[in-house]
Parts: sequence; C-alpha cells; structure tokens
Amino acid sequence: MADEHGSIPGEHAAGEAPHTSIWPFAIATASGITFAGVITYWPLLVVGLAAFVASLGGWLLEDARGVRFGDVVSRTEPGVFRHVSQRKLGMWIFLVSEIMFFSAIIGSALALRTRASFWPDPATDTPLNISLTAVNTFILIASSFTMVQALKGIEHGSMARLRIYLLATLVLGATFVSIQVYEYNALLFGEHLTPWVNAVRPELGTFGTAFYMQTGFHGAHVTGGVLGLLYLNYKSWKKNWFSQSNHEAVELVGLYWHFVDIVWIFLFPIVYLI
Repeated sequence: MADEHGSIPGEHAAGEAPHTSIWPFAIATASGITFAGVITYWPLLVVGLAAFVASLGGWLLEDARGVRFGDVVSRTEPGVFRHVSQRKLGMWIFLVSEIMFFSAIIGSALALRTRASFWPDPATDTPLNISLTAVNTFILIASSFTMVQALKGIEHGSMARLRIYLLATLVLGATFVSIQVYEYNALLFGEHLTPWVNAVRPELGTFGTAFYMQTGFHGAHVTGGVLGLLYLNYKSWKKNWFSQSNHEAVELVGLYWHFVDIVWIFLFPIVYLI
C-alpha cells in the first residue's frame, strides 16, 4: 500500500511514477505489535497503540499537505496480473493474509470448544442476544450493498451518488460497531461473560475467551473500515479529488469492507447459532 499516495495535481508529468510513503508500512507494523500485545503482554499493546496513532497521524499530516492518491496508476510486472495496479495487488495480498489470520482464530476457538467442559446451548442457556445480533448482521450486509452503489456511482461519474452511498455505508458501519459495543457492555456487566474465568459464571470462562477473541478481532477490523470510510466521505467533498478516471481509493476500501462483511457471515453462525 506504500504507493497509495500519488502526485499532487499538476506536479508530475504524465507517466511519472507516483510518490511513495513510509506511513502505510509504519501503520501495518504498529498494528502487528498491537495485536501481539493483545495476546501476549499488555505493555506491548500500549506501545503498539501509541505507534499506530503516531503513524496514522503522520499519514494524515502528509495527506493534509496535498499528497494524494495518484492519477497515474503503477501497473505490476507483465504476467497474469499485468492489468492490476500495484495498489490493488497489494490489497489482495493483504486480504489473503487476513483469511489466514481469521482461519487461525476460528480454528483456535473450535479447538477450545472441543476441550471445554461446558459450552452454552444457543437454544436454551446462551447469554448472547441472538436477535439483536441478527439485526446487526443485516445492517452489515446492507452496508456492502451501499458500498457497491458508491463505487458504481463514481464509475459513472456521479459525485452525488458517491457521496450519498458513502455516507450510508459509514452510518451503517458505525451502527454495527455501536451495537457491538452495547452488546459487550450487556454481556460483561449483565451476563458476567468475561474473556477470563470469573467467580460469578466460572463455567463460561472458555466460551468467553473464544467469543471475545473472534468477535473482538472482527470488531477491530470493522472499526478500521469505518475510519477508512470516514476518510472517503471527507475526500468525496473535496473538489477534483475523486473522478470517473481516478477513484481507486474507493475500490480498495470497498474490497476491504466486503471482506469484513464476508468474515462476519461465517462468524455469526459459528459463534451465535451452532
């Protein structure tokens, strides 16, 4: 993603390579440190979060100075990907790594389940609010539809359609995260479902670990997508920032957003229904 920032309008001649940026790499490194801290040592989590905020601030500062998605799209080397830009290829590689990441998390949760002495039955004694989460699932799926419409809008040169559907996607994504925060609050303080063994509901310790591990990491990814959507919404109102011929940022954020939607389609039945 380091080539995501391109030229300042009018600064480069046609065919010149766009600017590169260190900040996407810094953000990725900080994210890795943060996730490592979540599962190992909490001071590492603090360091990772601080590095993430600093890296994101550096990227936004660079953006504020006028560096932007390039009008010139660098293509990959000749071969099977010759019609795919380096940025899009980078996003696909990133998503493949995310598939492995979530597969490992889901596999670990299933392994915990086979060894747990107790696992709540969704039909009788689950502490989860399945009805509310079903509605939340529909909200997230609907946000994929609005994201597709936003991309179609800019592909047809309609800035109004882009802005309307980007805003709708942002609202739906923020609603999903808000409902999940509400659910976490109810589970932690109402149902005593914690990611560790507690004195009130000790039998839910293993289930709580698996539940928060899967839904928490997914929620973090959705939150990252909401931040990306916030950026797109802001940039869609800047004059001449996106156009019918220069809108790869919308497509790349859309790819990521569809991915987190698909992951949730798998997580919802695995975590809540089975």
